[in-house]
Amino acid sequence: MNDYSFNQRLALPLLLMIALLLGACSTPQLPEMPQIPELPSMPDLSQLPGIPESLRDLPDLLGQLGLPDLSAIPNLPQLEDLPGMQTPPGAIVYNGPTERSIGIGDRLPGTDIVLTSVSAAGAEFQIAGMRSVRAIGDSLDFDGPWPSASGLDYNLRMRIYYVGDNYVRAAGVHRFVVHNIQPVESNITLGGNTIKFPFTVSVNNGGTIAGTTLGYVGQDDRGGQITGIPAGDYPYRKIGDSIQWKGQIRGDIPAEYNIRMLYYDANGARVGGVVTLVIPSQ
Repeated sequence: MNDYSFNQRLALPLLLMIALLLGACSTPQLPEMPQIPELPSMPDLSQLPGIPESLRDLPDLLGQLGLPDLSAIPNLPQLEDLPGMQTPPGAIVYNGPTERSIGIGDRLPGTDIVLTSVSAAGAEFQIAGMRSVRAIGDSLDFDGPWPSASGLDYNLRMRIYYVGDNYVRAAGVHRFVVHNIQPVESNITLGGNTIKFPFTVSVNNGGTIAGTTLGYVGQDDRGGQITGIPAGDYPYRKIGDSIQWKGQIRGDIPAEYNIRMLYYDANGARVGGVVTLVIPSQ
């Protein structure tokens, strides 16, 4: 037997063995991973009127306020456009952004502004009993007492940003002042006419969170300590933790506070979030 024939017969099994080894070591084709959906972009809350900077990182703030994203609408009124005022003794002030869809026959709550018709000429309103045809970009303003209730003042600055066939949409800022507050905690049910406001307030050690029966009494390693909560409930809150309160800020104004601890130290705290008020019907 010559060397060439021997080498041929030896090479064949070696090639088969190498092929089997390579087949065993090859990586099976894995199924394709599903594409991760892009997260929705967050609205730029710095472009919305009346949103305190300290609340802009709260989750779903616009959803809690019941507002669409208004950041792309130009020239909306700002809080600075509301009349200047000092909070009267015994009163509390809520202010922030607002947006309304106004149908024919609807009155802007708390005002004397009523949409009466929509035509090619524009949106026709009755304002203080007088006819006024308005177009996109025009203002809808009001300053005065809230109808059908005493001790409530209302200021509104809006601009129309859309005119449809039988309705308009307007956005801006508003302010609600409640005089003679006497907060009482109670298990209220929110119903009827409600308005929502972003809300921030500072409270000194030993003080009360405005509009509620909750208090603040300093800090320890577990967080800032809240008083006025039900007996047996954990009283400590760290930055970002939620605080809830339900009751009446006075006998005819039910309210719900969904707020969070924004800052605390031995001397005081700052809290903020969303306040929902049930307002008297006109």
